[in-house]
Amino acid sequence: MNSKFAFSAICLGCAISMEPSSVGASGVALPPGFEDIFSARQNGIFDIVYGEASIGSLSIEYDRTSVSLSSPQTVVEQITAVDMPALTLSNAQLLKELSQPLRRISKQGFTHDKIAAWINESDATLHLIFPASLFKEPNAANDRTYILHKSKPGFVHSHNLNFLSDSYNDSFTLASNDTLNLTGNSYIRSIWSYSDDINFNLEELALYLEHGNNRFKGGRQRLGDNFTYSTPSLTYSFFNPVSFDGVSLGYMTDNYLRPTEGASSPVTVYMPQAGTVEVYRNGRLIDLQQFPAGMQQLNTNSWPSGGYDVKLVLKLANGSREEKIQPFFKRNGMFRSGDLEYSFQLGRYDQRQGHLRSKEDYRCFSSDCDPRSQRVDNNNLASATLGYTTQSAISLGGGALLDDNHLYYNASIDIPVNFLLAERLYSDTLLGNDGSYGYQLGVSKSLYNMGFNLSYRDNRYKGEERDYRRFGVVSAYDFNYLQFSTSLFLPYNIGLSAIYSMNTLYQDYGRQDKTNYKTWDLSLNRDFTLNDNLNLRVDLGYHHGKNEYISSRDKNNARNENTDNRVFAQFTLGMRERSYNHYQSLYLRSKLSDKGADDNIYTADYALDLENPEFDRGGKYSVNASLGNGPDYQTTSGLGATVDNRLGYTSVGVNKSYGNNSYRQYYLSQRSGFAVGDGDIAYGKMDNNAALIVDATDLPKDQYFEVRNRDASSVLVKGGQKTTLSVPAYQKVSPTIEQVYTGDTNAFYNLSTKSTSTWAMPGQAYSVKVSATKNQTVTGRIYYQGAPMANARVVGGNTLTDEEGLFVGDFTLGIESKLTTLSVKKDGRNYVCPLRDSNIKQTQGVMQIREVECEIE
Repeated sequence: MNSKFAFSAICLGCAISMEPSSVGASGVALPPGFEDIFSARQNGIFDIVYGEASIGSLSIEYDRTSVSLSSPQTVVEQITAVDMPALTLSNAQLLKELSQPLRRISKQGFTHDKIAAWINESDATLHLIFPASLFKEPNAANDRTYILHKSKPGFVHSHNLNFLSDSYNDSFTLASNDTLNLTGNSYIRSIWSYSDDINFNLEELALYLEHGNNRFKGGRQRLGDNFTYSTPSLTYSFFNPVSFDGVSLGYMTDNYLRPTEGASSPVTVYMPQAGTVEVYRNGRLIDLQQFPAGMQQLNTNSWPSGGYDVKLVLKLANGSREEKIQPFFKRNGMFRSGDLEYSFQLGRYDQRQGHLRSKEDYRCFSSDCDPRSQRVDNNNLASATLGYTTQSAISLGGGALLDDNHLYYNASIDIPVNFLLAERLYSDTLLGNDGSYGYQLGVSKSLYNMGFNLSYRDNRYKGEERDYRRFGVVSAYDFNYLQFSTSLFLPYNIGLSAIYSMNTLYQDYGRQDKTNYKTWDLSLNRDFTLNDNLNLRVDLGYHHGKNEYISSRDKNNARNENTDNRVFAQFTLGMRERSYNHYQSLYLRSKLSDKGADDNIYTADYALDLENPEFDRGGKYSVNASLGNGPDYQTTSGLGATVDNRLGYTSVGVNKSYGNNSYRQYYLSQRSGFAVGDGDIAYGKMDNNAALIVDATDLPKDQYFEVRNRDASSVLVKGGQKTTLSVPAYQKVSPTIEQVYTGDTNAFYNLSTKSTSTWAMPGQAYSVKVSATKNQTVTGRIYYQGAPMANARVVGGNTLTDEEGLFVGDFTLGIESKLTTLSVKKDGRNYVCPLRDSNIKQTQGVMQIREVECEIE
């Protein structure tokens, strides 16, 4: 008998498992009278979720087996947006599919060939589930899709004010960055600064025109920006920062939909069956990815840069295992393989940019100069440069530059390699028509517990002697520079670092009268964890420094040198404490040395960070204080504070020293800005040249809210106010909002944002309207003609009454709304139940209603 029962149970289980996943089975036992209600078709407003993105709120009709969308065209527009995964269906085909009733599945359900929907009634969301067969395979063409923008004008301004007063003088500086957008892909940008002691300095004032991956500039612009952003894979070691007046045309990567993060060699695997691929580097797991059957390409975005061997371990669904090893090369940067980078520039610049132009003497810098010959645009400039990166992450390129009557050729190459002590080799060279030349060679390696870098740079000027040390695009003097650095971890968690640098400057033409600077720094360090909040760090080090001046003109090669050798030991006791809204630390340091200047130095540094304190929920505060005592009884102290709120960043502080050389310093700094656009204006923090204007005027004025756009930094806004949210240009407008906890457990709201679906271009500002609703739990009993209404559906409360007319429901209301009536449906009839204040009682946020008489609507 038992064996028969077991066999029957197994067969029943197999039969159930063969049924497709659905919300409920047809044989669910229900109380009498609930059959029609359970199977009845309902309607409601739900947030539509596709993948991990919310694409809007729609009205839907649904029952136990299917879901119908009221506005499928709106869903199609969002799903087929340029930043969504590409589909094999056309817009018309997708609209046809979504216009039909969609199969409803459970959270654990899946779909093989048709679009399905999963409804989560607890948070009013509908998740669209697409089968894998509807998605296109990623390819190079998809990676070169451009973002979309709107032709909306806007203006974004940011500034930095600084006031410094010390024992010697008072100074005031102002730096400003302004961007005026004209038509989306055309804008005017200016960067300027002013100081008490330095004249007004205009670094940039240019018109930008952008299309695809091409950018045109006209006006004053910075040479270094054009090189960096138009040929990002190349290296320039011998060009000075110069602003010139002229035009330029170059390559750009900002308009690409998928951000450019560099180049890497492709890694592909063939999967006979579905399974996982584990990726190892030097025996350590660095990635794990899952794939269906077929030829698959791995996503290498999270892999470390450099050149190394990767071991791929394929684990298939049938339990089989396969391993393969292949070389991998990757370099990070604002470039991508396969694109031709280019930069063309033409204009004039002022040779005097190399000097500080004071108010007292801004025309001439020597007694025999002629002011009429010192024009602002007296140096011609022209350049053309090309760059390219291969699929193996090798970058190479070069070009020519005309600096007045000096012609230079430059070349650059960057190669990832897989050697024991090198994973990157890089070099750039410069050759002038007068015989001048310069070159840089470098090699680097970075691996878990070891870092290594070696570079050498040499520049030789062979032009006319009268032009030695002239200010130009290319440095017109002789120098060479060598730097070596390495760091690694020894046994017992001991860190070792070594740095050597040698810098030689030649004072006169022909490499005469040189000055050498040489330094050696060796250090060992070890951290001892005393407990979770207490740490002791010990540093032992040796420093060797040597400065020497050698005169080649002197027959005896006169030499003046200064040498500094010292051994030191430093002990640092760190104490830290963190809670939900603050972090504080105290570091006590003692430094001992065999040199008097560094011996017996004692310092104490305290820092406190407060996020959303009770006295200002919308601000972040940082306080720092320091006290030190050194040789010769010299004592130093400092105290500073920084406030980060919707008005920007404000810092104040004071520093003082006591002893033989007393000194005092006071400073005040303020950084903020404003944005105009989309018919709105707001003032606040501004770190980028695009912004969102957060309008929280309809939110409760006693609450605070945190708004963020994708991975950009967030801003806190108080209900009833407006502020700016600084966002990087070329980023999609996709804000999210969260409520900041203030201690009130009864004031929680459902928040949503309304904004334009587009990408923010430089100088553009888009308005983000924030709205809120609240949930109200209601319990009570309803009657009709004196009798309880049993098995009735309370509209908006997502609930049914029991046999005695009792119900418990959750209603969504506006923050200023009040529930005054109940709408009830039963047996195809609509009822209205008015609520009187005398029959309502609020207890811990729950609305309790006494008997309510309903009437037919």
